[in-house]
Amino acid sequence: MELKQLRYFLGVCRHGSIAEAARALHIAQPALSRQMAALEAQLGVSLFTRLPRGVAPTRAGMALQAHARALLGEADRLGEQLRQAELGLAGVLRIGVMPGYSDLPALAAALRPLPDSAPGVQVQVESLYAAEQLQRLRRHELDLGIVAWRSPFDTAFCGLTLREDRMGVAMPPHWPQARQREALYLRDLRGQPLLMSPRERSPVHYDKVQQACSAAGIDPGQWRLGAADTQTTLGLVAAGLGYAIAPLSLADFWGSRICLRPAQDLTIPFTMELVWLAQRADPLVDHFLERWRAACAS
Repeated sequence: MELKQLRYFLGVCRHGSIAEAARALHIAQPALSRQMAALEAQLGVSLFTRLPRGVAPTRAGMALQAHARALLGEADRLGEQLRQAELGLAGVLRIGVMPGYSDLPALAAALRPLPDSAPGVQVQVESLYAAEQLQRLRRHELDLGIVAWRSPFDTAFCGLTLREDRMGVAMPPHWPQARQREALYLRDLRGQPLLMSPRERSPVHYDKVQQACSAAGIDPGQWRLGAADTQTTLGLVAAGLGYAIAPLSLADFWGSRICLRPAQDLTIPFTMELVWLAQRADPLVDHFLERWRAACAS
């Protein structure tokens, strides 16, 4: 059974005549009669009673009328939804965000006008580490990602820089290193417990921290306690359990609960980007990026 047959069927019901319906539908009468006969054969029922002048639907035909109207209405709505999706105005936009960074002003500014510009769009924001985001972007399980420490040699992705920062040392505020007036060096923290997230969360960041600590003479064996994400790690710092390497921009969030300051021998940049697959044509992503660029320009 085809949608075309249902449209023809409703036309015959509306006009009460195959001949009249054929003229209205711009189809030859014999062709319309064949379509109706084929529909009856497919359904295994008689749809029309032949009258001296014209036809009338049988009980089965009356039942089909209601279902045909519903099916065709749904088909029309589906077609409109698909057209909206093709324009990037409908669908589900899946955005990955590194844990603790969903409060980015540019993200909020780009999302805020979406209900007006694209009311058919739903947004799902998921907290994921950078490495997992990149994997899921490759598998088309995410549409956009907000990541840090992406390799500049990875041409599979395009990116917009959101924030330029550098890493500093986060420590309990009562430690002597937190109160010292002279410049801080990583070597000043030798012997103190270093808190780290597992390497699989962000291999690039982990390796850079390891290199910096090795250069400062800090034994990797001191890494005895870790947490899954930066904010949880800083909570452990606030509890006095050790120190961590974290973006300096987090100092405002934690306030006096921790001391977060630069170290002279710690030169790890922290660049956060909005990324997407370079070779993936996606009108919904394009629509969102237009809003994002407009929000950043205003």
